[in-house]
Amino acid sequence: MVKCHRAVLMHPASRATGVPLVLLAASLWATVGVAAQLVPAASEFPPEILGFARTAIAGPVLLLVAIIVPGPKAIRLTRLNPAGLVVFATSNAIFQIGLFRCFAILGVTVTVYLTVCLPPLMAMVWNWLRQRESVGVGNVLALAHAVTGLWLIGHGFAFGGTGMPSSEGIVMAIIASLAFVTMTDAARTLGRTEPPLLITGAGLTLSSALLLLTLPVIGVASLSVMTAALGDPTILGLAIYLGLGPTALAYVCYCAGIARCRSVLVGLIASMIEPAIAAVLAISILSDKPSMAEAVGCSLLMIAILILWQSERGLARRRIEAASAAS
Repeated sequence: MVKCHRAVLMHPASRATGVPLVLLAASLWATVGVAAQLVPAASEFPPEILGFARTAIAGPVLLLVAIIVPGPKAIRLTRLNPAGLVVFATSNAIFQIGLFRCFAILGVTVTVYLTVCLPPLMAMVWNWLRQRESVGVGNVLALAHAVTGLWLIGHGFAFGGTGMPSSEGIVMAIIASLAFVTMTDAARTLGRTEPPLLITGAGLTLSSALLLLTLPVIGVASLSVMTAALGDPTILGLAIYLGLGPTALAYVCYCAGIARCRSVLVGLIASMIEPAIAAVLAISILSDKPSMAEAVGCSLLMIAILILWQSERGLARRRIEAASAAS
């Protein structure tokens, strides 16, 4: 069964679905910040509650579907990698905390651009260090555009912006981005041999358990605070939407898609549609209009990822040509 699953994922037709699945997941994720801002009552409670609620709803739902669709017998034949699952769950828990804190500190637009644009660049640098690959001109240009864009976003107040993001928000965005890269790598490794539904369901369920244990440490002193928050119909409705849409469905699509992508970097680049959609939603629904400097900074980040995408494609083409010449 495992060998058959591997064969399906490695088939060219299956690989072709990788990027579209990641794009669908990114489109769903783009609605998270806007949805949270549309519920004013959510700002009265610690932001980590929404991170816990979305994973606590999505995880068990996906586990149930994972058991019903293939049947209990097929699940018993599955052997999840415990270490990989723990890495996925821990990274996801850290990402949820960082993400919702950034929404509260930095706002929707800046948070989305930082937490989406930083991971591909981090993956690029990690590939340099781990694989000791040569640094190409495209990589340097991408990094230069990204650094300039981040500087403009951070210092937009000096050019007509409303304020400068606090250091706490920037640090949280960096931590969340690192966690997302780690989670992506774990999801890609697990997804090569196991069903995405089971991986996501088990990973999110474990992540919600970790978040529940962490809540008292990060400021939610008692379960009564969380109960009061989820007792509000608007917050409960928001939690259900976040749990089923941008979490359950999105994470299944992402885990399935990233496993089919040629590399983690390709999958992360494909997820870059998220900030564009989030910006459109924030501007049209929340009237969250960035300053000129912030808009230019975000544009530079997008250009950096496009340069990185072209550089990655060129590298893959050269590897294929080298392999063909060697054979």
